[in-house]
Amino acid sequence: MEAEEPAQLLAAATRAAKRTREARRGFWFPLVLFGIIVIGAAPWYRATTATGCAQVVQVGPLVEICHAHDPGFGVPGGDSGDATLYWLIAVVLGYAVTVAFYQWRRFRTGVAGRVLPYALAGVVLFALAVLATPTATQRWSLDPLAHLPGDLVLRGLTPLLVIALALFVLARLERSLPLTAFAALFLVVALVSNLYDVENQTASLGWTTPQDSTMVPNLWLSGFTLLLGGIGFGLAVVARSRGRR
Repeated sequence: MEAEEPAQLLAAATRAAKRTREARRGFWFPLVLFGIIVIGAAPWYRATTATGCAQVVQVGPLVEICHAHDPGFGVPGGDSGDATLYWLIAVVLGYAVTVAFYQWRRFRTGVAGRVLPYALAGVVLFALAVLATPTATQRWSLDPLAHLPGDLVLRGLTPLLVIALALFVLARLERSLPLTAFAALFLVVALVSNLYDVENQTASLGWTTPQDSTMVPNLWLSGFTLLLGGIGFGLAVVARSRGRR
């Protein structure tokens, strides 16, 4: 009996720690929130015409691409206006709302989860991404930051990479292997969205996008990946809570 009692106490403590980690986990929320933010960015990516260019595609943040007759020719310049403003507000606000959500959960459940390092990492990564865009490096002579491959910034979707990398920080804080696996999956999706025109595949499936909305499939691919992942994790939390009743 004396030998069994410490083992039973250890097992009980392990179960209690596991239940505490599950109770504090709310990472489904930032996945859903940023999925909505990414999908909501689609209307701000539009094409306009300009003197000397066949087409100027507003791709932000802080990037405009002047397409001449050669579709592969891109010259960074100017400011992306609405798209830039959307990302600047939405990304920072998204991390702030996530911190507020975790605080609300702490008051509601009595279990605190660390999320501030995740939010700070996301904001810092986003700031670096903005400063590393061609327009910013040229405008403010930030040569040390001008090392991102051209194809990576061409479509103006580098905020997706910020969201993906910050998820690894959240997974570490939550000590969640499923979230780590999802973060790796989303990083691949974010890279595809930044390096490839997804509309090439959607067109083959019969879905054609207007000429001024070529980035919509890229944004929808990433946005719905986050959204469905968040919904899936949220349903898993609900199922576990009902299973314990």
